Amino acid sequence: MEMSKKLGLILYWAEGDKSQDYFVALTNTSPEILKYFSVWLRKYFIIDENKLRCRLYIWSNLDEIKAKNFWSKQLKVPINQFTKSYISKTIPKVRKIRHLYGVCRLSYGSKKIFNEIDEGIRKHFY
Repeated sequence: MEMSKKLGLILYWAEGDKSQDYFVALTNTSPEILKYFSVWLRKYFIIDENKLRCRLYIWSNLDEIKAKNFWSKQLKVPINQFTKSYISKTIPKVRKIRHLYGVCRLSYGSKKIFNEIDEGIRKHFY
């Protein structure tokens, strides 16, 4: 798939975290979506790689280290930049399909970039 700034804006508009204006974040179970977002963020914005963060939301019966290794490799974010994982109790009847590597939240603290994304969405889609 060809990468464009506009496609990334659409992705963020649909899936991105808009609850706070001091960071950019996207949470998903799809490695492809998060990988696209991470490459897009790196391509279209000046970022400090050391400020990228990942947080996992996983079921208690999953292997946290295996999940961190998976997401670290997929997103090219070192494990030392992962924050504390949220581990949910496994309740058999609540959810039958569980994601093998959990849900990953990729975030970057920057009010400037959040505002640029917000302005881009307003410019192109409102």
